[in-house]
Amino acid sequence: MCGLIFATKKDITRPRAMSQLRPLLPSRRQLIRDLNVFATPETARGLFLFGFDIALYASAVAGVFFLSPLWAKFGCSVFAGMTLGRMFSLAHNAAHENIVKTPKLNRFLAIVLFTPFFYNYVLWAYEHHALHHPYPNDTKPDAYKPYSKIEFDALPLWRRLLERFYRAPNVVGWGVYYLLQRHWATKLFPPEYVPVRLRPAAWRNTALLFAYAVASFALFATAPAYAVNLTSTKALLLGFVLPLFVFEIHDGFALYVQHTDPRVAWFNGKVDRSAEGRPELLSVHLRVPRLMGWFYHDTFAHPVHHLHPKIPCYRVFEAQTKLDELLGPAAIVSSFSLSWLLDTTRRCKLYDWDKRQWLDFAGTPTSAVSLPVNEMSKQRRCW
Repeated sequence: MCGLIFATKKDITRPRAMSQLRPLLPSRRQLIRDLNVFATPETARGLFLFGFDIALYASAVAGVFFLSPLWAKFGCSVFAGMTLGRMFSLAHNAAHENIVKTPKLNRFLAIVLFTPFFYNYVLWAYEHHALHHPYPNDTKPDAYKPYSKIEFDALPLWRRLLERFYRAPNVVGWGVYYLLQRHWATKLFPPEYVPVRLRPAAWRNTALLFAYAVASFALFATAPAYAVNLTSTKALLLGFVLPLFVFEIHDGFALYVQHTDPRVAWFNGKVDRSAEGRPELLSVHLRVPRLMGWFYHDTFAHPVHHLHPKIPCYRVFEAQTKLDELLGPAAIVSSFSLSWLLDTTRRCKLYDWDKRQWLDFAGTPTSAVSLPVNEMSKQRRCW
Protein backbone atom coordinates (compact mmCIF):
# COMPACT_ATOMS: atom_id res chain seq x y z
CA MET A 1 0.00 0.00 0.00
CA CYS A 2 1.27 3.43 -0.90
CA GLY A 3 0.35 6.78 0.52
CA LEU A 4 1.03 10.46 0.67
CA ILE A 5 4.37 12.14 0.44
CA PHE A 6 4.91 14.92 2.93
CA ALA A 7 7.23 17.92 2.62
CA THR A 8 8.25 20.61 5.01
CA LYS A 9 7.57 24.20 4.09
CA LYS A 10 11.27 24.84 3.64
CA ASP A 11 12.02 21.89 1.38
CA ILE A 12 9.81 20.48 -1.37
CA THR A 13 12.58 18.35 -2.89
CA ARG A 14 12.76 15.67 -0.20
CA PRO A 15 9.26 14.21 0.11
CA ARG A 16 8.58 11.46 2.60
CA ALA A 17 6.09 8.74 1.68
CA MET A 18 3.32 7.72 4.01
CA SER A 19 4.38 4.14 3.31
CA GLN A 20 7.62 5.01 5.13
CA LEU A 21 5.68 6.37 8.09
CA ARG A 22 2.86 3.82 8.20
CA PRO A 23 4.75 1.17 10.21
CA LEU A 24 5.24 3.84 12.88
CA LEU A 25 1.61 4.97 12.89
CA PRO A 26 -1.07 3.51 15.15
CA SER A 27 -4.27 2.51 13.36
CA ARG A 28 -7.25 4.86 13.47
CA ARG A 29 -8.99 2.41 15.78
CA GLN A 30 -6.04 2.42 18.17
CA LEU A 31 -5.83 6.23 18.13
CA ILE A 32 -9.54 6.52 18.90
CA ARG A 33 -9.14 4.08 21.79
CA ASP A 34 -6.19 6.04 23.15
CA LEU A 35 -8.05 9.36 22.90
CA ASN A 36 -11.47 8.18 24.04
CA VAL A 37 -10.60 9.28 27.57
CA PHE A 38 -11.08 12.88 26.36
CA ALA A 39 -14.60 12.24 25.00
CA THR A 40 -16.28 13.15 28.27
CA PRO A 41 -19.02 15.79 27.95
CA GLU A 42 -20.00 17.65 31.11
CA THR A 43 -23.50 19.11 31.02
CA ALA A 44 -22.84 21.83 33.61
CA ARG A 45 -19.69 22.96 31.80
CA GLY A 46 -21.39 22.91 28.40
CA LEU A 47 -24.36 24.95 29.67
CA PHE A 48 -22.00 27.44 31.30
CA LEU A 49 -20.14 27.95 28.02
CA PHE A 50 -23.44 28.32 26.16
CA GLY A 51 -24.68 30.98 28.59
CA PHE A 52 -21.31 32.73 28.69
CA ASP A 53 -21.06 32.97 24.89
CA ILE A 54 -24.60 34.29 24.55
CA ALA A 55 -23.88 36.83 27.30
CA LEU A 56 -20.67 37.97 25.58
CA TYR A 57 -22.53 38.55 22.32
CA ALA A 58 -25.47 40.30 24.02
CA SER A 59 -23.07 42.55 25.97
CA ALA A 60 -21.22 43.53 22.80
CA VAL A 61 -24.47 44.42 21.02
CA ALA A 62 -25.63 46.33 24.10
CA GLY A 63 -22.41 48.34 23.89
CA VAL A 64 -23.30 49.30 20.32
CA PHE A 65 -26.69 50.54 21.50
CA PHE A 66 -25.87 52.25 24.78
CA LEU A 67 -22.24 53.45 24.78
CA SER A 68 -22.00 57.02 23.59
CA PRO A 69 -18.60 57.43 21.81
CA LEU A 70 -18.55 56.22 18.22
CA TRP A 71 -15.16 54.52 18.73
CA ALA A 72 -16.63 52.51 21.61
CA LYS A 73 -19.61 51.47 19.48
CA PHE A 74 -17.25 50.43 16.69
CA GLY A 75 -15.10 48.40 19.09
CA CYS A 76 -18.17 46.64 20.48
CA SER A 77 -19.34 45.92 16.92
CA VAL A 78 -16.05 44.24 16.04
CA PHE A 79 -16.09 42.32 19.31
CA ALA A 80 -19.64 41.18 18.58
CA GLY A 81 -18.34 39.65 15.34
CA MET A 82 -15.53 37.95 17.25
CA THR A 83 -18.03 36.48 19.71
CA LEU A 84 -20.07 35.15 16.77
CA GLY A 85 -16.92 33.33 15.66
CA ARG A 86 -16.58 31.92 19.18
CA MET A 87 -20.27 30.93 19.16
CA PHE A 88 -19.82 29.13 15.84
CA SER A 89 -17.09 26.94 17.32
CA LEU A 90 -19.35 26.03 20.25
CA ALA A 91 -22.33 25.47 17.94
CA HIS A 92 -20.15 23.20 15.80
CA ASN A 93 -19.38 21.09 18.86
CA ALA A 94 -23.00 21.06 20.01
CA ALA A 95 -24.02 19.86 16.55
CA HIS A 96 -21.62 16.95 17.07
CA GLU A 97 -23.53 16.33 20.33
CA ASN A 98 -20.48 16.59 22.55
CA ILE A 99 -20.74 19.66 24.82
CA VAL A 100 -23.51 18.25 27.07
CA LYS A 101 -24.55 14.65 27.70
CA THR A 102 -28.05 14.71 26.17
CA PRO A 103 -28.29 14.55 22.35
CA LYS A 104 -31.55 16.54 22.19
CA LEU A 105 -30.14 19.28 24.41
CA ASN A 106 -27.00 19.43 22.27
CA ARG A 107 -29.12 19.90 19.15
CA PHE A 108 -31.21 22.60 20.82
CA LEU A 109 -28.09 24.49 21.90
CA ALA A 110 -26.67 24.20 18.38
CA ILE A 111 -29.81 25.66 16.79
CA VAL A 112 -29.83 28.60 19.22
CA LEU A 113 -26.12 29.30 18.70
CA PHE A 114 -26.37 29.05 14.88
CA THR A 115 -29.27 31.50 14.63
CA PRO A 116 -27.50 34.85 15.35
CA PHE A 117 -25.17 34.35 12.37
CA PHE A 118 -27.91 32.87 10.17
CA TYR A 119 -26.81 29.26 9.79
CA ASN A 120 -29.44 26.69 8.91
CA TYR A 121 -28.75 23.89 11.39
CA VAL A 122 -30.25 21.16 9.18
CA LEU A 123 -28.21 22.15 6.12
CA TRP A 124 -25.01 22.58 8.09
CA ALA A 125 -25.41 19.25 9.89
CA TYR A 126 -26.06 17.34 6.66
CA GLU A 127 -23.16 18.86 4.76
CA HIS A 128 -20.74 18.64 7.67
CA HIS A 129 -21.63 15.21 9.07
CA ALA A 130 -22.53 13.35 5.87
CA LEU A 131 -20.12 14.96 3.37
CA HIS A 132 -17.20 16.78 4.95
CA HIS A 133 -16.23 14.62 7.92
CA PRO A 134 -16.14 11.21 6.21
CA TYR A 135 -14.72 12.53 2.92
CA PRO A 136 -12.53 15.62 3.46
CA ASN A 137 -10.39 17.05 0.69
CA ASP A 138 -12.05 15.61 -2.39
CA THR A 139 -13.88 17.03 -5.41
CA LYS A 140 -17.29 17.63 -3.80
CA PRO A 141 -18.19 21.25 -2.95
CA ASP A 142 -16.27 22.23 0.16
CA ALA A 143 -14.61 25.25 1.73
CA TYR A 144 -11.51 26.40 -0.17
CA LYS A 145 -11.45 23.48 -2.56
CA PRO A 146 -8.64 24.48 -4.98
CA TYR A 147 -9.00 24.84 -8.74
CA SER A 148 -6.74 22.98 -11.12
CA LYS A 149 -4.67 25.08 -13.54
CA ILE A 150 -6.95 24.10 -16.45
CA GLU A 151 -10.09 24.97 -14.46
CA PHE A 152 -8.62 28.29 -13.35
CA ASP A 153 -7.54 29.31 -16.85
CA ALA A 154 -11.03 28.53 -18.16
CA LEU A 155 -12.66 30.97 -15.74
CA PRO A 156 -13.69 34.44 -16.96
CA LEU A 157 -11.28 37.22 -16.08
CA TRP A 158 -13.43 38.60 -13.25
CA ARG A 159 -13.61 35.18 -11.58
CA ARG A 160 -9.85 34.64 -11.89
CA LEU A 161 -9.27 38.00 -10.25
CA LEU A 162 -11.73 37.09 -7.51
CA GLU A 163 -9.93 33.79 -6.87
CA ARG A 164 -6.63 35.67 -6.57
CA PHE A 165 -8.31 37.97 -4.06
CA TYR A 166 -9.71 35.03 -2.08
CA ARG A 167 -6.29 33.37 -1.75
CA ALA A 168 -4.27 36.50 -1.00
CA PRO A 169 -3.15 37.30 2.57
CA ASN A 170 -5.46 40.32 2.78
CA VAL A 171 -7.80 39.20 5.63
CA VAL A 172 -10.90 40.65 3.95
CA GLY A 173 -10.75 38.00 1.24
CA TRP A 174 -11.62 35.24 3.71
CA GLY A 175 -14.79 37.09 4.66
CA VAL A 176 -15.87 37.81 1.09
CA TYR A 177 -15.12 34.23 0.08
CA TYR A 178 -17.11 32.66 2.86
CA LEU A 179 -20.05 35.04 2.55
CA LEU A 180 -20.46 34.51 -1.21
CA GLN A 181 -19.16 31.02 -1.89
CA ARG A 182 -20.28 29.14 1.22
CA HIS A 183 -22.68 30.99 3.53
CA TRP A 184 -25.12 32.30 0.94
CA ALA A 185 -24.78 29.24 -1.29
CA THR A 186 -25.15 26.47 1.29
CA LYS A 187 -26.25 27.70 4.71
CA LEU A 188 -29.58 29.47 4.14
CA PHE A 189 -31.70 27.67 1.55
CA PRO A 190 -31.57 23.94 0.67
CA PRO A 191 -29.22 23.34 -2.30
CA GLU A 192 -30.17 20.75 -4.91
CA TYR A 193 -27.95 18.04 -3.42
CA VAL A 194 -29.75 18.02 -0.06
CA PRO A 195 -31.86 14.83 0.25
CA VAL A 196 -35.63 15.19 -0.14
CA ARG A 197 -36.22 13.73 3.33
CA LEU A 198 -34.35 16.67 4.92
CA ARG A 199 -35.95 19.48 2.94
CA PRO A 200 -39.06 20.07 5.11
CA ALA A 201 -36.93 20.42 8.25
CA ALA A 202 -34.44 22.62 6.37
CA TRP A 203 -37.19 24.97 5.20
CA ARG A 204 -38.55 25.19 8.75
CA ASN A 205 -35.09 26.24 9.91
CA THR A 206 -34.97 28.81 7.09
CA ALA A 207 -38.27 30.20 8.39
CA LEU A 208 -36.75 30.47 11.87
CA LEU A 209 -33.81 32.44 10.49
CA PHE A 210 -36.19 34.71 8.56
CA ALA A 211 -38.21 35.40 11.72
CA TYR A 212 -35.01 36.19 13.62
CA ALA A 213 -33.93 38.56 10.82
CA VAL A 214 -37.28 40.40 10.92
CA ALA A 215 -37.07 40.81 14.70
CA SER A 216 -33.46 42.01 14.47
CA PHE A 217 -34.19 44.57 11.78
CA ALA A 218 -37.12 45.88 13.82
CA LEU A 219 -34.76 46.31 16.76
CA PHE A 220 -32.26 48.24 14.62
CA ALA A 221 -34.90 50.37 12.90
CA THR A 222 -36.32 51.58 16.21
CA ALA A 223 -32.91 52.22 17.77
CA PRO A 224 -33.27 56.04 17.86
CA ALA A 225 -36.19 55.63 20.30
CA TYR A 226 -34.11 53.98 23.01
CA ALA A 227 -30.41 53.84 22.04
CA VAL A 228 -27.70 56.42 22.76
CA ASN A 229 -26.32 58.48 19.87
CA LEU A 230 -27.52 55.99 17.27
CA THR A 231 -29.54 56.34 14.08
CA SER A 232 -31.33 53.44 12.43
CA THR A 233 -28.64 53.28 9.74
CA LYS A 234 -25.79 53.25 12.26
CA ALA A 235 -27.62 50.62 14.29
CA LEU A 236 -27.95 48.41 11.22
CA LEU A 237 -24.32 48.89 10.19
CA LEU A 238 -22.78 48.49 13.65
CA GLY A 239 -25.25 46.04 15.10
CA PHE A 240 -25.66 43.74 12.12
CA VAL A 241 -23.53 44.34 9.01
CA LEU A 242 -20.09 44.77 10.59
CA PRO A 243 -20.43 41.98 13.20
CA LEU A 244 -21.65 39.55 10.56
CA PHE A 245 -18.78 40.40 8.22
CA VAL A 246 -16.22 40.07 11.03
CA PHE A 247 -17.76 36.67 11.69
CA GLU A 248 -17.41 35.74 7.99
CA ILE A 249 -13.70 36.65 8.16
CA HIS A 250 -13.25 34.44 11.21
CA ASP A 251 -15.15 31.54 9.65
CA GLY A 252 -13.35 31.84 6.31
CA PHE A 253 -9.95 32.02 8.00
CA ALA A 254 -10.60 28.99 10.22
CA LEU A 255 -11.82 26.86 7.34
CA TYR A 256 -8.94 27.97 5.11
CA VAL A 257 -6.22 27.04 7.58
CA GLN A 258 -7.81 23.75 8.65
CA HIS A 259 -7.27 22.04 5.28
CA THR A 260 -4.91 24.31 3.31
CA ASP A 261 -1.20 23.58 3.65
CA PRO A 262 1.60 22.54 1.24
CA ARG A 263 1.72 19.19 3.07
CA VAL A 264 -2.02 18.51 2.78
CA ALA A 265 -3.29 16.47 -0.19
CA TRP A 266 -6.63 16.61 -2.00
CA PHE A 267 -8.10 13.70 -3.99
CA ASN A 268 -10.00 13.45 -7.28
CA GLY A 269 -10.69 9.72 -7.20
CA LYS A 270 -11.24 6.81 -4.88
CA VAL A 271 -8.96 6.93 -1.87
CA ASP A 272 -8.45 4.60 1.07
CA ARG A 273 -9.76 6.53 4.07
CA SER A 274 -7.93 4.21 6.43
CA ALA A 275 -4.59 4.88 4.71
CA GLU A 276 -3.52 7.89 2.62
CA GLY A 277 -6.98 9.43 2.97
CA ARG A 278 -7.10 9.32 6.78
CA PRO A 279 -8.93 12.55 7.75
CA GLU A 280 -6.63 13.27 10.72
CA LEU A 281 -3.69 13.35 8.26
CA LEU A 282 -5.45 15.79 5.90
CA SER A 283 -5.99 18.54 8.43
CA VAL A 284 -3.71 21.09 10.08
CA HIS A 285 -3.11 21.71 13.76
CA LEU A 286 -2.45 25.45 13.79
CA ARG A 287 -0.66 26.35 17.00
CA VAL A 288 -2.01 29.71 18.11
CA PRO A 289 -1.43 31.68 21.34
CA ARG A 290 -3.34 29.98 24.17
CA LEU A 291 -5.58 33.02 24.75
CA MET A 292 -6.61 32.92 21.09
CA GLY A 293 -7.14 29.17 21.28
CA TRP A 294 -9.24 29.48 24.43
CA PHE A 295 -11.35 32.30 23.01
CA TYR A 296 -12.25 30.34 19.87
CA HIS A 297 -12.85 27.08 21.74
CA ASP A 298 -9.67 25.58 20.25
CA THR A 299 -11.13 25.33 16.77
CA PHE A 300 -7.57 25.30 15.37
CA ALA A 301 -6.82 21.92 17.02
CA HIS A 302 -8.59 20.35 14.07
CA PRO A 303 -7.01 16.96 13.20
CA VAL A 304 -8.13 15.35 16.46
CA HIS A 305 -11.65 16.58 15.82
CA HIS A 306 -11.66 14.72 12.50
CA LEU A 307 -10.41 11.61 14.25
CA HIS A 308 -12.81 11.70 17.21
CA PRO A 309 -15.58 14.31 16.85
CA LYS A 310 -17.16 13.33 20.17
CA ILE A 311 -14.33 15.06 22.08
CA PRO A 312 -15.79 18.36 23.40
CA CYS A 313 -14.10 21.65 22.62
CA TYR A 314 -13.07 22.12 26.25
CA ARG A 315 -10.89 18.97 26.07
CA VAL A 316 -9.80 19.08 22.44
CA PHE A 317 -6.53 20.93 23.06
CA GLU A 318 -5.32 18.24 25.45
CA ALA A 319 -6.45 15.58 23.00
CA GLN A 320 -4.70 17.28 20.07
CA THR A 321 -1.46 17.51 22.04
CA LYS A 322 -1.66 13.78 22.71
CA LEU A 323 -2.48 13.03 19.06
CA ASP A 324 0.53 15.02 17.86
CA GLU A 325 2.72 12.83 20.11
CA LEU A 326 1.14 9.63 18.81
CA LEU A 327 1.45 10.62 15.14
CA GLY A 328 4.99 11.92 15.44
CA PRO A 329 6.39 13.19 12.10
CA ALA A 330 3.10 12.39 10.32
CA ALA A 331 1.30 15.12 12.30
CA ILE A 332 0.74 18.29 10.27
CA VAL A 333 1.46 21.13 12.66
CA SER A 334 2.07 24.81 11.89
CA SER A 335 2.75 27.76 14.17
CA PHE A 336 0.65 30.88 13.70
CA SER A 337 2.83 33.73 12.46
CA LEU A 338 3.07 36.26 9.65
CA SER A 339 5.78 34.24 7.90
CA TRP A 340 3.59 31.12 8.05
CA LEU A 341 0.64 33.05 6.60
CA LEU A 342 2.65 34.55 3.75
CA ASP A 343 4.28 31.22 2.91
CA THR A 344 1.00 29.27 2.90
CA THR A 345 -0.97 31.80 0.88
CA ARG A 346 1.92 32.11 -1.59
CA ARG A 347 2.19 28.38 -2.22
CA CYS A 348 -1.41 27.15 -2.00
CA LYS A 349 -3.09 28.79 -4.99
CA LEU A 350 -4.03 25.99 -7.43
CA TYR A 351 -3.78 22.22 -7.31
CA ASP A 352 -2.60 19.47 -9.63
CA TRP A 353 -5.24 16.86 -8.84
CA ASP A 354 -3.45 14.11 -10.78
CA LYS A 355 -0.08 14.48 -9.06
CA ARG A 356 -1.63 15.78 -5.84
CA GLN A 357 0.64 18.80 -5.76
CA TRP A 358 0.09 22.46 -4.90
CA LEU A 359 0.79 25.11 -7.55
CA ASP A 360 0.97 28.86 -7.79
CA PHE A 361 -1.28 30.73 -10.23
CA ALA A 362 1.32 30.33 -12.98
CA GLY A 363 1.15 26.56 -12.58
CA THR A 364 4.59 26.23 -10.97
CA PRO A 365 4.77 23.44 -8.35
CA THR A 366 5.14 24.74 -4.79
CA SER A 367 4.95 21.48 -2.84
CA ALA A 368 6.07 17.88 -3.07
CA VAL A 369 4.24 15.45 -5.34
CA SER A 370 1.96 13.29 -3.23
CA LEU A 371 1.03 10.63 -5.76
CA PRO A 372 0.89 7.06 -4.54
CA VAL A 373 4.26 5.52 -5.36
CA ASN A 374 2.82 3.06 -7.91
CA GLU A 375 1.24 5.95 -9.85
CA MET A 376 4.49 7.93 -9.76
CA SER A 377 6.37 4.99 -11.28
CA LYS A 378 3.83 4.79 -14.11
CA GLN A 379 4.34 8.47 -14.90
CA ARG A 380 8.12 8.09 -14.83
CA ARG A 381 7.86 5.35 -17.46
CA CYS A 382 5.78 7.74 -19.60
CA TRP A 383 8.40 10.47 -19.27
